[in-house]
Amino acid sequence: MKFKFGFVKSFLLSFLILILFQNLSFSQQKLTTTKQFEQIYKSIVEIKSYVPENARTAKSLGIERLGTGVVIDKKHILTIGYIVVEAEKIDIRLPDGKTVPGQLVGYDHQTGFGILRTIIPTNLAPLKLGNSDKINDEDMLFVMPYPSQGRASAGKAVSRRSFTGYWEYHVEKPIYVYPMNESWAGTPVLSDRGEILGIGSLYISDSVSPGIMSPGNLFVPINILKPIMKDLIKNGRRTENINPYMGLSADDLTGILNVARVSKKGPAEQSGIQAGDLIISVNGTPVKSMEEFYKTAWKSGGPGTKIKIKVQRDKKNIDYELKSIDRMDYFVKNKGL
Repeated sequence: MKFKFGFVKSFLLSFLILILFQNLSFSQQKLTTTKQFEQIYKSIVEIKSYVPENARTAKSLGIERLGTGVVIDKKHILTIGYIVVEAEKIDIRLPDGKTVPGQLVGYDHQTGFGILRTIIPTNLAPLKLGNSDKINDEDMLFVMPYPSQGRASAGKAVSRRSFTGYWEYHVEKPIYVYPMNESWAGTPVLSDRGEILGIGSLYISDSVSPGIMSPGNLFVPINILKPIMKDLIKNGRRTENINPYMGLSADDLTGILNVARVSKKGPAEQSGIQAGDLIISVNGTPVKSMEEFYKTAWKSGGPGTKIKIKVQRDKKNIDYELKSIDRMDYFVKNKGL
């Protein structure tokens, strides 16, 4: 009896292990076969949005926008937010080619992420969120746009240097992938096990190192989504650690920090700051780069904080004080938010 019981116990254990291995997600196995990539495509969707002409971002981003999204759970799709912010209509093209209406669930300007859902209940196949802090130089990465937008490509992370954008944006440790994929907007970059490591945001001409021609893409790392994802899904926006918005686009490409533009009816314009002004200091602290400027301003506090900016105009120093706002309140509201 002891032998039979032991045999049965061993058999059941072996059977259980076999079943578990047979049902391992493809995201737990290295991507090498056509079948595995076909499975990945079941989690990739196309996103098309229509933005009203009076939207704040209509001029800079257009009124019709197209990109990719990736399914992150049974209800939600992750993309880059500029595709869908201020949209009055969103269409989501599913892996089978069927198009269904979508809705923006949450948007975060500080990271750039946007989370959507289909209005019509849909059976979606999610991919697992990976760990964007654990990418090695030798790791093969896969950029996977929706098929009608372009071909998938393989590449490597060639830099993790910080990035500052003139639209009051800064991200630490983005993923610079070389070579470039032409269909980067909202496209996920995946590990060799099919896990989401980041979402495509930009074309970068010098991805390897500043000044070295190496066309690639910048991906927003997935790890900075994790602390705010529940907040975005529940509240439509982050509710903590919100940077104050000034409505001031800075530029330091010439080596001189200046005001490239001010947003219409934004805090900077209302304070009197003008495009072309040279930025000298923020709250009494001298600044010489976009990164210094924005980081110093953000230290002032959250939306509603007053920020003092010294500029030079016509060789004269002028002091201004603006009252910041929450950028989410500046945008035209999406339906549902």
